[in-house]
Amino acid sequence: MAHPSLVKSLGEQVLGHSGPVNLSEISGPDRVIALYFSAHWCPPCRGFTPQLVAFYKHLKENTKHQLEVILVSSDQDEASFQDYFSDMPWLALPFTETKRKVRLSRQYRVSAIPSLVLLDSRSGRVITKSGREMVTSDPEALTFPWRPRALGDLLAATSLVDPQGQVVPYESIKDAYKGLYFSAHWCPPCKAFTPQLISVYEKIKKKEGNFQMIFVSSDRSEESWRAYHSTMPWLSVAWECEDVRRELATSLEVQGIPTLVVLAPDNTVITAEGRAELTEDPEAERFPWRPQSVEVLAERHMARLQESPCLVLFTDGETTELQFGRDVLLPVAEEYLLEHAQEGGLTLQFFVAGEDEVSDSVRDFACLEDVVPLVAILDLSEGAKFLLEDGVEVSTATVHNFVTRYCNGKLSPLPIRPVASSATNTS
Repeated sequence: MAHPSLVKSLGEQVLGHSGPVNLSEISGPDRVIALYFSAHWCPPCRGFTPQLVAFYKHLKENTKHQLEVILVSSDQDEASFQDYFSDMPWLALPFTETKRKVRLSRQYRVSAIPSLVLLDSRSGRVITKSGREMVTSDPEALTFPWRPRALGDLLAATSLVDPQGQVVPYESIKDAYKGLYFSAHWCPPCKAFTPQLISVYEKIKKKEGNFQMIFVSSDRSEESWRAYHSTMPWLSVAWECEDVRRELATSLEVQGIPTLVVLAPDNTVITAEGRAELTEDPEAERFPWRPQSVEVLAERHMARLQESPCLVLFTDGETTELQFGRDVLLPVAEEYLLEHAQEGGLTLQFFVAGEDEVSDSVRDFACLEDVVPLVAILDLSEGAKFLLEDGVEVSTATVHNFVTRYCNGKLSPLPIRPVASSATNTS
C-alpha cells in the first residue's frame, strides 16, 4: 500500500480516464510515482509532454520498471484540463482539488512548470526532483529511476585537487565537516562573496580544525576554473569531473550561485543556506550553523514564509523578550517537528520576531495589529492567518494548544488581507 505521507498529500483516490482510482492500486514495493506539474497553456509543457508519453510507453513495454505518473494540473478551466489530460496515458489529480495542488507545489518546491518529481511509493520519499531533465537525457531509461548516489559516494568517486593542482585523496578528509562551494569566476556575486568566505574559512579553521572546503565550479572553461581556484585556500572538484559536479548540484538542488552547503562528517546536509548564515555570523560563532527549531525572523526567512505555514511570536525586540519567545516556543516546536518530520515543505516553521523592518513588513502584509506579544500562524500561499485569541496569556501551554487546534483543523482562518466590502447606494 502507499506510504501514509503519500495518501495525506495525494488523497486516497486519483482520477483515471475511466473514473476514480484508489491510490493503493498503483502502489507497490518497487513502484515509482511521478508527479507531473504541467498545464495546457504552458508551451514548454506541451513540448515536453510528448517526450514523457514516449518515455512512459517505452518503460511499460520494454522494461520491468513500475512507474505511474499523476498529472498535477495548473490549468485555469476544466475544459482545458480535460483536453490536455485526454492525450495522456496516466492518471491525474481531479481538477477541483485546487488546494491540494497548491500544497503539492509548495511541498516539493515547484517553482516552474513543467516539473517531474519522482517519489518512492514505499517510503514516500523523493527520489529526484529533476525528472524532466532525466527523461530528456536518458530517454531509454538506462539508469531509471535515477536514484541519486549518496554524497559520500559521489565525493569518493571524484578527483579532488588543491590550488596547486595536487590530487588530495578523499579518504584524508572524509571525516571532516565539509563546505561545498558552488561558484564561478564569471559570476559577480560569487566574486564579491569569495573574499568573505575566505576570511570566515580561516576563522573556522582556527576554531575547528576538522573542516574542509570544496569548490564545485560552474566555470565555462578550464582556464577560468584554474584562475579562480588559485585565489582559494581550499580544495576543488577537478575540472574533468563534470558529471560529478553536475550530479552534486542536482542532488543538493542548487538553484543558483554562489551557494554554500555545509555537510556533517557523515555527509548529511546541515544547511544549504551557508551563504546567508555566514553573512549573519561573520565570526562563525554558531558554526556549523545547524538549523534551529525556533529562529529569529530575518530577511533570509522570507522565502520560507512564502513556501510553508509559519508560526510567529511577535515581541518588542528586547533581548529578554526575544529569549522569552524562544523559551515559550522551543518545547512546542521540538515536539511538532519531531512528529511531522516527513512532511517536507508543508511543515510548520517557528519564529520569534522583534521590532525591525522585517517584522514590520510581515505585519503590514498580513494586516496584523501592532501589539505585543502576538502569536500568529501565517499561511501566505493560501492567503490565510490564524491568531491566538485576545486576552489569552502567551505561554508554552497556550501555544501548544493553539498549534494542536491548527493541526486538527479546529481554527477558523482569517484572510491575510481584509476583503474590501462593496459600497451600496441608498436612495
